Amino acid sequence: MMRPRSSIGIGPAILLALWWLLKRTRWGMLVRAATENRVMVQALGVNEVWLFTSVFFLGALLAGLAGALQLPRESANLAMDLSVIAEAFVVTVVGGLGSIPGAFIAALLIGLVKAVCIGLGQVQLGSVVIAFPKLTLVAEFVVMAVVLAVKPYGLLGSAPAAPPTTPVTEHRALVRPPGRRSLITALAAIAIVALLPAIGDEYDLVLATDVLVFALFAASLQFMLGVGGLASFGHAAYFGLGAYAAALAVRHGVAMEAALVFAPAAALVGALIFGWFCVRLSGIYLAMLTLAFAQIVWSVAFQWDSVTGGSNGLIGVWPPAWLGGKQAYFHFTLCVIAAALIAIAWLAHTPFGYALRAGRDSRLRAEASGIDVRATQWAAFALAGAFAGLAGGLYAFSKGSISPETLAIPRSVDALVMVLLGGLNALVGPLLGAAAFIGLQDSLARATEYWRAGLGVAILLLVLVFPLGIGGAAQWLLARIRR
Repeated sequence: MMRPRSSIGIGPAILLALWWLLKRTRWGMLVRAATENRVMVQALGVNEVWLFTSVFFLGALLAGLAGALQLPRESANLAMDLSVIAEAFVVTVVGGLGSIPGAFIAALLIGLVKAVCIGLGQVQLGSVVIAFPKLTLVAEFVVMAVVLAVKPYGLLGSAPAAPPTTPVTEHRALVRPPGRRSLITALAAIAIVALLPAIGDEYDLVLATDVLVFALFAASLQFMLGVGGLASFGHAAYFGLGAYAAALAVRHGVAMEAALVFAPAAALVGALIFGWFCVRLSGIYLAMLTLAFAQIVWSVAFQWDSVTGGSNGLIGVWPPAWLGGKQAYFHFTLCVIAAALIAIAWLAHTPFGYALRAGRDSRLRAEASGIDVRATQWAAFALAGAFAGLAGGLYAFSKGSISPETLAIPRSVDALVMVLLGGLNALVGPLLGAAAFIGLQDSLARATEYWRAGLGVAILLLVLVFPLGIGGAAQWLLARIRR
């Protein structure tokens, strides 16, 4: 097995090889050209499918090599996936998209910051003790937040080319209000959800409550992503802020009815603060900055034992006696979430929603029309955070406890999967996506110990069969029937 010291020269060697490959070969020239204008390269007779397949192959080859080089430092385990993916994204974004030297510098910078944190140990400043080794949990995300705040496109990155000003066909269709049939369909779906638990037991009520809670969580993300074009990889931060705010309020003697108000309020404050920085960016940079803030919030919840309970979380967060039964709490959740979903649908088709779409489709045209795009996106960011916080508060009372996993990366990934499963722009998409995700997860977990692999395969098949999502496919079918 290769020793860590003997592999230190592999990184610079690969950096030089990649630079030569991209800058001095015909293949590299074609890759750079196709990245700038894929259609033009295809018109010149280049098979861009095979070209990008070769890029994917080379990337996978380097990823496998990196995994082999990591083995002397860390044994292979099932938790490597999300941590490695997050760190790879961070390095790419900090260095600047498209800049291989930037990624190399970013990797060195983050590694040095982590090493310095470990070397400093605990430092006492007056009565305050700062434990720098604990910062290694989020060192890369702190570095990314600082770099993007100063240089929005990374260390060596450049501003992306302006997107086309003509909206695509799918976006044009979104400007239409939902219509009477869509509203009837949405109300029918909510009515079906309300009636389903009547034929099941308490376990079915728990699942139905989870579907409702995560439908609101997914709808808040869909409002940002579908209507506003604001991608978020850290939406769980607001879900967790709402959950912790409601749980802490109850533990300090506040009634559940009042504590539930603290959930969207705390998430709204967090979204206002984080959103002010995030809406200055766009695309992958915006998405990764949301992830950075979410991981910082997660680390606070994970390490602040005296307030959040640390890794053990908070327990004993139950609703009052009149909502103590599963049936009563389900119908209470149904009423609250139905009102919230209607509010989100209404917001999406107000002048504010149309202004948000205009900024998504063509920022230049929207600003020329007098729309303050950044302020509109900031408001949408805050509203989406508040709705996610409300879902988090309801989730905390349904489970009776809360833990840092509520703010972790997998929770944000779950929300993204639900939105894509249901349909990015379908009115009932969040409800369908949450039902499909929770239903698949529960049925596969009870059927096999390899349920995670089964869940991945099932989601992959659903996405391939319904590329517009389940709700999007239903809308397309109804449109075809009307014709």
